[in-house]
Amino acid sequence: MKFLLPLFLFLAIGCQMKPTKVVNQEAIQSESITAENLKKENAVLLDARPAFEFNLLHVPGAINVRWEDLSQNNPKSRGLLQTDLFALARRLSLIGIDPNTKVVVLGKGTAGQGEEGRVAWTLKVLGVKNVYTLVHNSYREMNPTKEIPPVQNKPYWKPEVQEGLMTELKSLQALAAKADLNTVILDVRSPEEFAQRNLSQEKKVKAKVVNLDWKKFFTSNGLPQKDVEKTLAALGISKDINIVVISNHGVRSGAVTYALGFLGYNKSSNFAGGYEQWK
Repeated sequence: MKFLLPLFLFLAIGCQMKPTKVVNQEAIQSESITAENLKKENAVLLDARPAFEFNLLHVPGAINVRWEDLSQNNPKSRGLLQTDLFALARRLSLIGIDPNTKVVVLGKGTAGQGEEGRVAWTLKVLGVKNVYTLVHNSYREMNPTKEIPPVQNKPYWKPEVQEGLMTELKSLQALAAKADLNTVILDVRSPEEFAQRNLSQEKKVKAKVVNLDWKKFFTSNGLPQKDVEKTLAALGISKDINIVVISNHGVRSGAVTYALGFLGYNKSSNFAGGYEQWK
């Protein structure tokens, strides 16, 4: 029962106030962060794994928040965030998160589907500044006996929405129709998925479409992988071009958008609807 109460509170309360929208994307933390120094900070721990796995074993004090808890229920566009972003911010305040809170999102790393990165991306969209991802087991190894104090509710806050982290369907359609050297569509599904179907196979898509598996963007302990910069450069992707990231329903692409921002690719955005919405 104690595991269900925080999640119940997280899902139970909403509000219809409109959030502030910020046109200029706020840069995600890009300084050198290691798994070792994360344990020294008093952070709110979120666990993005499925509830069954969370209840079997989790870090004491961690709160189970799945990416689906923050997204729409429409099966044709389940990757889209809930429309009432203020309600999401209000729910986050109930679990101790405001824009200045340091948050570590735990997950399964490359053994999963990018769930923790998707949650991290959502927090960044809402304006939470200090967000990090980490593999669940890595955190447990770093903190075998450390007790996490209970979170304290924060006052309700109005999100400053980082619109630069999101690309809507109409915007992607317009970008895809032009062969612009300053724009690339980055498909982060597996090579097998990409070969079966991708945007470059459609006649109306003129933009450059590149495939790079999302797993290349994260280290074994779940932090963004700096070495991927070399691979991106070889593909002609620099930090000063527009990168629209796509996957099936915005989870893996959300994780990669978070990682790109962390590494300083501040013109990166997630097409959260993914191929589900495109088709």
